[in-house]
Amino acid sequence: MPQLDKFTYFTQFFWSCLFLITFYITICNDGDGVLGISRILKLRNQLVSHRENKIRSNDPNSLEDILRKGFSTGVSYMYSSLFKV
Repeated sequence: MPQLDKFTYFTQFFWSCLFLITFYITICNDGDGVLGISRILKLRNQLVSHRENKIRSNDPNSLEDILRKGFSTGVSYMYSSLFKV
């Protein structure tokens, strides 16, 4: 089997190292690559939390009202579907 041949160890090691090093360099140096995605996700989370804080600072009771309306709508739908059966 060529994978277990002692004479090909060095060439397999060389090409594997060369491939992995070039792959690593392209990932680290590319601004829009894997590291760029993590940077974009971090910025997006900061933007979402900033918007969330802005909404909460405007009217803190509005979220509670939305939750109450949603819960009452869900309960009324559940009761109406139970009474139809």
